[in-house]
Amino acid sequence: MPSDSLDRVRIALDALARPRETYRSAIIAAHGRAKAILAEGGGAERATLELGQFGAGRIDAGRFAALAAPKSALDYLSRTRIEAAANLLRAFAGADDDSSFVVDVPRGGRLRFAVASAFAQLGCAFGAAATIELVRAGRFDAALHADLVDALGFDLWGKAERSAAPPLVVRVNGEDLRAGVLGDFLDGGVHIALVVEGACSPAPLVRLITPGTLVLQTADTTGIDRFTKFDGPAVMAMVPSAAACFLHDPNGGGSIWQRLHIWNRPASLPRKTLGGSSGRQQAEELLQLDALAERPSLESAPVESLVPSGSGDPTDRLASWLLDAAGLSN
Repeated sequence: MPSDSLDRVRIALDALARPRETYRSAIIAAHGRAKAILAEGGGAERATLELGQFGAGRIDAGRFAALAAPKSALDYLSRTRIEAAANLLRAFAGADDDSSFVVDVPRGGRLRFAVASAFAQLGCAFGAAATIELVRAGRFDAALHADLVDALGFDLWGKAERSAAPPLVVRVNGEDLRAGVLGDFLDGGVHIALVVEGACSPAPLVRLITPGTLVLQTADTTGIDRFTKFDGPAVMAMVPSAAACFLHDPNGGGSIWQRLHIWNRPASLPRKTLGGSSGRQQAEELLQLDALAERPSLESAPVESLVPSGSGDPTDRLASWLLDAAGLSN
């Protein structure tokens, strides 16, 4: 792997430190829950072991277990399931960052499939936590729930799981970057960082811009601090210097032009096909980026959409902004 790619993967992993910690904290909490349940009482089997030879034949282990923990005794099968789920959680909590959160899309591969597969594998931790609670409540059905610890696809994650979603660093060839497919995963606290290798279309991430999603395309580290700190779904791509560089920050204002900042734009529209994307398709991305960033004219837009976000009367804010821009605020 080229050293430049390794450096960018490291930068991306560092940028994902907060969601990594959120995900691991959720796993550690679930593992602690499993240990607490196992410590509450292990049923007749555990009671027999604890009573030893002295208790054998003298004390009814089942009745002893019921007296010790009448509401929490586990039978052998339930205890085995919880122990297996706890072991899985412990393994996820101690996994290496590179093996857990870095995904490689093979040349010619499908970005959506790679991301969906990675989330399904990391979702096993959520499946293990769910298994523990189902067993504890006596609602575990092997026919329905046995596969929870094998894979749990993103579409099966609830609000809590998506809020504690594991982040991903995805290394992908520029010709295989069909960024639009990532929209299916941008929910809750999901953070996805793309490390793009080789030439790509000029603005592939423009298709992912929505009011509540942070979208960053950068050729260096510009904007990564906002990606790191954002509380909500966020996607970034570290792209070649020939691509457009921009940041869509949902906290930037109520109108799209207020949220979108472009600091690098290719001088000309692309003409050649790249991968399966025609010159026209690539040009449409760039033209869409320009259209989103265009400020409305005073004649056709309400005052609220012309000024930066803030409190107070929008007309007063506009006047203050104009005075500041002209250097006359004093």
